[in-house]
Amino acid sequence: MGINAKTIKFGTILYRYDIVSPPYDWNDEYKSPIYNNYQNDNGPKNAIGAFFFYDDKATAIDVARNVLKQNERKKEDNQNTDIWLTTTNILEDIYMLDLSSCSDIVDLYVGLWKEKIDIFRKDFYNRFGDHPIKTLSQIKKDVQHIAADNGKNICEYKCNIYNLYDTFEDGNILPYACQVLTDFSNGGIFKELLKKKGYEGYIFRETDANTFCIFHPNKLSKPQCNMCEI
Repeated sequence: MGINAKTIKFGTILYRYDIVSPPYDWNDEYKSPIYNNYQNDNGPKNAIGAFFFYDDKATAIDVARNVLKQNERKKEDNQNTDIWLTTTNILEDIYMLDLSSCSDIVDLYVGLWKEKIDIFRKDFYNRFGDHPIKTLSQIKKDVQHIAADNGKNICEYKCNIYNLYDTFEDGNILPYACQVLTDFSNGGIFKELLKKKGYEGYIFRETDANTFCIFHPNKLSKPQCNMCEI
């Protein structure tokens, strides 16, 4: 349980999907076209230009299928819809922060604090979009108390953390809380905090497979893109 460091070994194969215009080469300027207009006052969603992958091919396809449905882009006759499936190989070991074993948001935030990754500040947010937005500075003392194993009011401290997402209606909070670490204006802050500790990205569990957020493509093989019928 909790947070660990993990090295993604040479030769590991990772997968990603694209609805349109897959990347034929990796570069820091590439942005998935589906997110081109997905921005707000805090900038574009993937402002840091990170690269996201899954470690399971079937999961990449399943997530693409769900995205198509959510965006109402699936054909009305329910015939198969084509997506792009991109694979890449790790050319050199990549050192990453592994959040995939966190049990809940308390475990996530306390783990980050213990690792001295201080996201509990007034310019780091719990969520974006058309929702009440709160800064993680609001729970800094609660996280500190739990990390120090101050059991006197431990339930109260945990409740304060859960209440940060009191309007969250999408089920499991943890995958979203991990994803939003690099969304919009959070991304640059989190990336720099991890880079200072030598991390080249981070891993979290968004579905039944791990999601890999890699900051720079210099250790990735040239993308192999193929049309995939789903």
